[in-house]
Amino acid sequence: MDSEGRSQRHYQVCLIGSGGVGTIASVVLAKSGRAHLTCVLRSKYSYVSQHGWDVDSVDHGKLSGWKPHRIVRSAADAATDENGDQVTYDYVVVCTKQLPNLNPVVGMIAPVMTPGRTTVVMIQNGMGIEEEIIKAWPGNVVMSSVSHIGSSIQEPNMVVQVGKDVSKMGPHLHTGVDDSTSIEKAREFVDMYLSGGASVCEMVEDIQVARWEKLLWNGTFNTVCALMRMDVGELQRSKGRESMLVPMMWEIWNISKAAGHPMPESIVQWMAYRLPDDCDYRPSMLLDLENGRPMELEVILGNALKKAQELGVNTPHMTTVHKLLKLEEWRCQERRSL
Repeated sequence: MDSEGRSQRHYQVCLIGSGGVGTIASVVLAKSGRAHLTCVLRSKYSYVSQHGWDVDSVDHGKLSGWKPHRIVRSAADAATDENGDQVTYDYVVVCTKQLPNLNPVVGMIAPVMTPGRTTVVMIQNGMGIEEEIIKAWPGNVVMSSVSHIGSSIQEPNMVVQVGKDVSKMGPHLHTGVDDSTSIEKAREFVDMYLSGGASVCEMVEDIQVARWEKLLWNGTFNTVCALMRMDVGELQRSKGRESMLVPMMWEIWNISKAAGHPMPESIVQWMAYRLPDDCDYRPSMLLDLENGRPMELEVILGNALKKAQELGVNTPHMTTVHKLLKLEEWRCQERRSL
């Protein structure tokens, strides 16, 4: 029984995408003692299946050779157990980058989905990312975790978490599932995640507001740092915060309000000025661009701009940054094709 007298259920959980965020999520779920956890590792399967993860975490301390219950190479392998019997998953947790044109989530998770049973938990960036999942499995619960965490991978198997695991989680309510069922499934996952030692995990009724709040960072600092090849401190000291970031944040704020998910006005000031001017943090989109990797451009800016156009919201700064990053994306694609 938990502290509120509820019986603790145990769940079959499949986690796909063990990068910095996904591996810490897998540690949390395993520590809860309530998840029989299967992790899908693609590029790192061979090494981690032998040596495990070495973790240096602000939340969980140092772990050497840590492994979840089971490691597999693909979702198809996760679909059956060691004896070849079908596994019915209660939760599928998706922690991959959101690249719908290169690696659509629907195809990725299909082997481990049971219609009407499996809840999808999306620990991913972007807006509108739940729509294709709901379309593919209209009778399943879909929920999001909007994560704020500082965690990265150092080769070959080191996970370094320097920022606490702080997240807001909640269901995407839709007509295929009763709202009460969606809320209950989301609450069960939040309870499990909290029991695994997450720093902060808050259940929210309107997960879209949390996604728009995250976009205030991802749609501004993440994108402009990438475009200008600057870290956060450089961008702020250059006055780019005042000339670009704050105007972009107000455009995002206006889209959110028009979409029926208003944020408090004070959040713009807080998001723009919360980090010191000597902050040397290099956002993920900048690192992707520097390393020639695909960026999450469309789910971060593209989908928000589509919503703005649909609602008649003016977005001159966001539109310009999106167009310039599309040129950078083209250049990266050209280099990868050589």
